[in-house]
Amino acid sequence: MLISQTMFNYESAEQLNRPSVALSQPTHELESILQRIQQDGLALHYRSFMQNFAHLFSLFLTPDQYDRARASIDAGSALRFLMSDAGGPTLTSWRTVAEPEGDGFKLHIDKVWGMYANLDGMAIVAARTPGSFFPSAFLVWPEQYKTLKRTLCGEPFLGDVVQLGNVKGTVQVSQEDRLKVGGPAVLNKYLTTVRPFLVRALMAHVDWLANQGRLELTPDERAARDFIAAAARTKTLSDRYESEDVHRVLALKFASNELLLHLVSRGAVASFLDQRDLLAFTKMEGSSYRCYHELRASMRVAKPVSDSL
Repeated sequence: MLISQTMFNYESAEQLNRPSVALSQPTHELESILQRIQQDGLALHYRSFMQNFAHLFSLFLTPDQYDRARASIDAGSALRFLMSDAGGPTLTSWRTVAEPEGDGFKLHIDKVWGMYANLDGMAIVAARTPGSFFPSAFLVWPEQYKTLKRTLCGEPFLGDVVQLGNVKGTVQVSQEDRLKVGGPAVLNKYLTTVRPFLVRALMAHVDWLANQGRLELTPDERAARDFIAAAARTKTLSDRYESEDVHRVLALKFASNELLLHLVSRGAVASFLDQRDLLAFTKMEGSSYRCYHELRASMRVAKPVSDSL
């Protein structure tokens, strides 16, 4: 593990005397699904688990955006979340750019590794906006999404349940399609809200693999799994969003990625397909590289200046 911490009881949430934002998370269904993942593994419940992530996005939609999105979803349009960019992990290199045009934006999209992104639906697209230090997010509606070029990316994994796709093209979006609830860091807030649930699902899946005899855990590895799961659980039980949570959750996802990579690299996972599944979840959005990049950038550590001779 590349991140070490002193032991802490994560079964009780930290109390911080700092301003925070209240969250009203519709998480009861997610809690039920997490229990079923512990019993049956992730593959059987992955679709329903990810569909509930769309409900968490309701925290960051205006009432008009929510009503239109809800109507699209009720009509059968699944929600795609397009974050990983063909230009690389750093915002300045992104090829997905929202250029101001008239009363809206011309949204040039070049996204990769989107879950089920090859299928029809609607999308939330993360984009670089000139002059902004944070990625912006835009709603792309079903009729617009159909016009984009969508291609399969690799073979399906997790028992043929998860298929990734790449998306490319240009659509015109309005100011009303831009996500503004939550301020300029709306994507950080969303990812900070949902990533701990994903970490809990992955740790539950690891536990299931071990119970099935498909994964061998040493006492230290089980302690690491339990520690990560408990930390993620504490965050998902919190009804507050703290600014410090962004870095805590990045470190949490990084630790989860490193544990999965460690288990595969040391030969603890016998099946190639199980190995591929675990590694796939370390390479999607929230990859170790991106988590490390964001954590390091946030520290703003200056290089030491040598004494003058």
